[in-house]
Amino acid sequence: YPLYLATGTSAQQLDSSFSTNGTLEIFEVDFRDPSLDLKHKGVLSASSRFHKLIWGSFGSGLLESSGVIAGGGDNGMLILYNVTHILSSGKEPVIAQKQKHTGAVRALDFNPFQGNLLASGASDSEVFIWDLNNLNVPMTLGSKSQQPPEDVKALSWNRQAQHILSSAHPSGKAVVWDLRKNEPIIKVSDHSNRMHCSGLAWHPD
Repeated sequence: YPLYLATGTSAQQLDSSFSTNGTLEIFEVDFRDPSLDLKHKGVLSASSRFHKLIWGSFGSGLLESSGVIAGGGDNGMLILYNVTHILSSGKEPVIAQKQKHTGAVRALDFNPFQGNLLASGASDSEVFIWDLNNLNVPMTLGSKSQQPPEDVKALSWNRQAQHILSSAHPSGKAVVWDLRKNEPIIKVSDHSNRMHCSGLAWHPD
C-alpha cells in the first residue's frame, strides 16, 4: 500500500500576497526512492486555513477507501474530507463543513476503537464528540463546566478505555473525561502557572 502524507496551509499566517485562502495537499512517500522526494498526488483549495489536521480510518473497510481527513479551522469551522475523492479528482471531496464551535478548532482526535467518533476542541473550553454517521448534533462534553473557560489545545483518546478522553489547556491544566458520565474525573493543574500545556499523550500500554 502507498504511504500518504497530508499537509494544510497553517492558520494565522499570511503569504506575500496577503491571501487568506487555504490549500490541502496529499503526497506519496516512497522510502525505496533514494531521493526521498515527495510525489504530489492531490491538491484541494480549502475554505479555511488549518489549526489542526488529522487522518482517520473511517470508511477504510470499504472498497477503494483511504479514510477521512478532519481539519480544524478558524471561526469554529470543522471540515471533513473524503481522501479517495481528493486523490481521484473526480467527485466532491468535502463530506461536511460544520461551524458549531465559537472559536478556532485547535484540537482533534479520532477514537481508536470507533473510527466514526471524532473529538474536537476549541475556545471557551468547548469539546464536542462527533459521530461521522450522523453529524447533525454533536455531543457536548462537560457543558462548558471549565471555569474560567479557556482554549482546548490538545485532545487524546485513551488507547485502553474507549470512553476516556483527555484535554490539555494553556493554563497548565490537563483534564481526563469519562464519556459515560459526561464529566471530568481527574484534573491535573500547575498552580505555579509555569507550565503551559500544548499537547498530551497516553502511554501506549
